[in-house]
Amino acid sequence: MPDEKPANWWTTLPGLLTAAAAVITAVTGLLLGLGQLGVFDGGRPAAPVSGPSTAGAPQHGGTPQPGGSRSGDGANAGWTVALPAERKYRSVDVEYEILDAAVRPDASGKVALSFTIRCTNHGRYDINFWDSTFRLGAGGVNYSPDSGLNELVAGDSSKSGDVRFIVPADTRDVSLRIKYAQGESAAQLAISPP
Repeated sequence: MPDEKPANWWTTLPGLLTAAAAVITAVTGLLLGLGQLGVFDGGRPAAPVSGPSTAGAPQHGGTPQPGGSRSGDGANAGWTVALPAERKYRSVDVEYEILDAAVRPDASGKVALSFTIRCTNHGRYDINFWDSTFRLGAGGVNYSPDSGLNELVAGDSSKSGDVRFIVPADTRDVSLRIKYAQGESAAQLAISPP
């Protein structure tokens, strides 16, 4: 038998598969790292990290108002939202609490109504905390939020987020609807212009 040279590992199928897996793992890790740094956010500013807050406490420079409502800051001064007395709504393992609300002028003839909401998952499995859970009834029209809220809340934990609606500037009485798999709850709120 003549002396055979050992084959280079690059020319074997297991060697090629190992190399391909290493390249895929490295590229995936790089993309995930860049995504965490916000490289793929298209120039949008990073969303502020929100934590638990006290209802009626000012956020973003707002001024607390009696009864748990809040006026906007600076140019928004004078607009207020009166929060309902009942702010916690629960169905089976999920509970939503309205922590805060604010209103500010938006595009011509519109206002932006924002709610800071805490979602508490009393169950064992992750649940979605997203815009699809909320609707705002105003003047016989149901509005969907445009805030882009889309989070997972792990079992036995809580997370806070902002839900924003754009409504006509003459809107005064609204109903925040919270939809569950088993039905829905509604919170009645009043908006006061400057």
